[in-house]
Amino acid sequence: MLMATVFFCLSDVLGKWLTQTYPVIQVSWLRYVVGITALFIIIAATSNLDKLKTGRPLWHGLRSLGSACMVFFIFYGLKHIPLAEFVSLTFSIPFFVALFSPWLLKEKVSRQSWVAIGTGFIGVMFILRPTPDHFHIAHLTTLLVAFTAGLMFISARYLSSTENRWSLNFYLSVAGIILFGYWALGGWVEPDLTGWFMFVALGISQTAALACFIEASRLERPSAIAPLDYIRLIWTIIAGYVIWQEIPDQYTWTGIIIIVASGIYIVRHGYVSRTEHL
Repeated sequence: MLMATVFFCLSDVLGKWLTQTYPVIQVSWLRYVVGITALFIIIAATSNLDKLKTGRPLWHGLRSLGSACMVFFIFYGLKHIPLAEFVSLTFSIPFFVALFSPWLLKEKVSRQSWVAIGTGFIGVMFILRPTPDHFHIAHLTTLLVAFTAGLMFISARYLSSTENRWSLNFYLSVAGIILFGYWALGGWVEPDLTGWFMFVALGISQTAALACFIEASRLERPSAIAPLDYIRLIWTIIAGYVIWQEIPDQYTWTGIIIIVASGIYIVRHGYVSRTEHL
């Protein structure tokens, strides 16, 4: 999980850097192309091609469409708002997961967690701050990243009884490659050698981050590993300062503290097990 935080931070930095030079749609498309290529090579090398067979193509298609929207919003957010604010807003994912779980997974959320969810969204508002001198539409699209990621997480849990980790990740790229390809190639900006290196590094780092996260989730319960993800904020704040001289203001720091505290509470204490409330 610690390795995942490093790779996630690296991919965020590369994404923000690349969107300063290349169109967001091109960055999104190449991220998918490199990512699915790397994943296919890994699957083939480990003789797991048979794991790509699925009896639930409609679900994979819906998840792939959601992933395409999410990836585009990720790079749009990285392009327009400070790195620390972007990552902090994505940490609201546990709030959306907790909101959806009672209806989609029939999981009971504890009463205290509803308070934590409300408190967490107060932290979100500290970062959003809908004032003319601060708010950008990218703040809202980044919140949509968290919303979509919450749905993706729940759908993966729902499908895990019949689908394996290879199919759940491989098919996420299909819609993005198809949908973004036309516009990416139509407005293509030819990367130089450094640009190509960074695109490849972006795809590999995101694929590696996801692989580390999935393996950590397989080996340990989510409540044990999820709090470690907040270490990513440390790397992000350092990278934002060193590369772009970004320093979170007092409101952003307040929002970060509230979101992290609320998120950790939810993932550690948010759910009442079925056996407990039966």
